[in-house]
Amino acid sequence: MLHSFDSFTYHHLFNAEANPANALTVMKERGALFDVVYPASGYESEFSIFPGQMTTPAVESGVNKGKPLHKYVIREDTGDVLGLHSHSYAETKSYRFLGDTAEALFPNSATSCTVFGKGEKVALTQHIVEPTDLGDGDVIQPSLCWITSFNGRWKTSVYDLVERLFCQNQLVGRTPLVGVKHTRNHDSLLEMRVNVLEAAIARADALKRMALALKDQSFTDAQFTGLMLQLVPKPDDDAHGKTVNLYEHKTSACGRRWRDERKEFGAGNRWMAYNAIQGAEQHEINGRVRGHVSRDRALEKAIDNQTPLADKALILLTV
Repeated sequence: MLHSFDSFTYHHLFNAEANPANALTVMKERGALFDVVYPASGYESEFSIFPGQMTTPAVESGVNKGKPLHKYVIREDTGDVLGLHSHSYAETKSYRFLGDTAEALFPNSATSCTVFGKGEKVALTQHIVEPTDLGDGDVIQPSLCWITSFNGRWKTSVYDLVERLFCQNQLVGRTPLVGVKHTRNHDSLLEMRVNVLEAAIARADALKRMALALKDQSFTDAQFTGLMLQLVPKPDDDAHGKTVNLYEHKTSACGRRWRDERKEFGAGNRWMAYNAIQGAEQHEINGRVRGHVSRDRALEKAIDNQTPLADKALILLTV
C-alpha cells in the first residue's frame, strides 16, 4: 500500500519552509532552477585518417536520420554531466516545467524542494489539505511529492505523501497518482488538478482508516520483540562478524524508535510499532553511507521501493 521515509535528527527531510510558498520561489531558493544544454555525444576516433578526430554517431534511417545518436544533459552553470540519452529523449531547458505545473494546479502551497547529487533528480512537496489528528496529538499532514530527473531514473510523476508530524516520519504512495506532462492548456490543468486532488485525498483517507485501526490494537514490548525476530532473524552462532553487526544495528535502531514511540504516546499499539520500524529503516539503516546518514539516499530508496523492513512489517501488523 505504501512505503516510507523520514527525517533525521528530527529535521524535515526536505528542509521545509515554515509557510507554504510559490513553487518556483522554493525551487529557486534550493538551487533547482538551473538551465541545461544537450550536446551531441561523440568520441575520438582511432580509425579515421585523422587520429584523434571527433566522431559523432548518427541515426542511420527514419525521420531522425542524420541526428546525433546520443546526447548528454549538461548543466550550463557548472558543466556537470547529468545524463546521457538517445536522440529521442525529450528536451526540457530546466526543472521549471515541474514548478510551473505544480504552481498552476495548487498555487502557493509548496513547502520544500530537494536537489539530488549534482542536479540529476529533484523532488518538490506541497501541502494541499488540512492536517488530521489521529488522537493523542498524533497528527498526519497529507501532501504531494512531485519528482522528475535529467538522468532518466525518475519519470515525471506526482505521489501522495502523508507526513506524520511526530519525528517527521513520512509515508509516500507506492505508485504515482499521475504522470505529468508540461502543458499550459487550462482545461488539461484543471482536469489534472481534480484527478490529483481526488486521488490524494482518497489515499490519505485510506491511510487514516488504516492508522486508526492499527492504533486500536494494543502491542506490547514482548510483541515488538517478536516482530523484530520475524523481520530480522537472529544470525547463527558461526555467522560472519559483518552479519552479526548488521543484525545488531538493525535491531537496536528499531528498538530505539520503539522506545521513542512509547515515551511519546504511552501504551504501545500496532501503529506505533509500524512507525518505529519504518522510521528506523529510513533514519538509520537505508540512509547510512560510509558511517554517516544521507537524507537524499533515504528518499531515493523510498521512492524506488527499497524499504523491505517497513513493507514486511506492514503486512505482519495488518494481518
